[in-house]
Amino acid sequence: MRRLTLALTLPAVCLSVQAESTGRISGKVVDKAGKAIPGAKVNLKRMDMNWSKDIIPDKNGNFLQVGLEPKEFTLTVSAEGYVDYLEQPVKIPLADVLVRNIILLTSAEARAQAVAAGAAGTPEDPGAALDVEGREAFNLAIPLYNEGKFGEALPEVEKAYKALTEAKDKLKSEQARADLAPELLKVERVLGICTARAGARKEEAEPYLLKALERNPKDEPVLLGLIETSKAKADKASEQKYRDMLETVQGPNPDVAYNKGVEAFNAGRSKEAKIHWLKALEIAPTYAEAHFMLAMVDFGDNNLKGTKQHLQKYLELAPSGKNAATAREMLKDPSLKSIK
Repeated sequence: MRRLTLALTLPAVCLSVQAESTGRISGKVVDKAGKAIPGAKVNLKRMDMNWSKDIIPDKNGNFLQVGLEPKEFTLTVSAEGYVDYLEQPVKIPLADVLVRNIILLTSAEARAQAVAAGAAGTPEDPGAALDVEGREAFNLAIPLYNEGKFGEALPEVEKAYKALTEAKDKLKSEQARADLAPELLKVERVLGICTARAGARKEEAEPYLLKALERNPKDEPVLLGLIETSKAKADKASEQKYRDMLETVQGPNPDVAYNKGVEAFNAGRSKEAKIHWLKALEIAPTYAEAHFMLAMVDFGDNNLKGTKQHLQKYLELAPSGKNAATAREMLKDPSLKSIK
């Protein structure tokens, strides 16, 4: 009987020793409304060695881990769509339980909290405060940008880009940094467009625009911005390249062809101008101004028949057009009246 009693009591002694040499952690992971977060994960990582443990809370958000040595740990709690909770060092007590009830916040909630904390004079995360500042500046700029008021939008976009770039380096949460990355790309694109369209040094927009074009080769506002930067640099080859890319995206544009014709005509290249205006009419047969300009070229070449035909077509398409009076006056000329 003495041997049997010893065998039965020995496990209890072992359990007592185990309980006194380790500790445990327990708690709950919920959202701001106090509800459990599906997919949440608690990670414990020893700070003195390469050891870590993932703990999955139950459906109510509760978690428990026993058998932990009384050492220092890094505690990380994460869930998709939420900012990571990070605490270190966390000291596990000997033969006792450490309780951690954790509220995970979305990025928006974390930014609002950072602003509130900053207003109280105790900023918890300077990166989060910069994130809020940058997003607010960008929100002010967007209505102006959408209205084409690039010059008015530019100061706010510059402010947003500066604040968000600093926030990217200072945010403590990996999730917050991940959330910020695509927003920063949007701001960078708009900064490039506004700088190209209204900045004092349009060429400074080129690096931002080239990165945006790489992400989307069919981005029309970006291509228009690159045309402006090319003009500022007097880079005719690049300007033409981006014009060609824009035409590919938009399809044939009679205005582009017409304007090229005007540019060539003003430079004394009337034959080249004629090619562009004929292309404009090929794209849009009712483009009245192209007919009028072709009449001017034909008149200069003493092609009276062509002159008369284009003037008549112009008046047919635009009887009240800006050049209608000139066209009618020219058609009264005896040299044109006699042309059949």
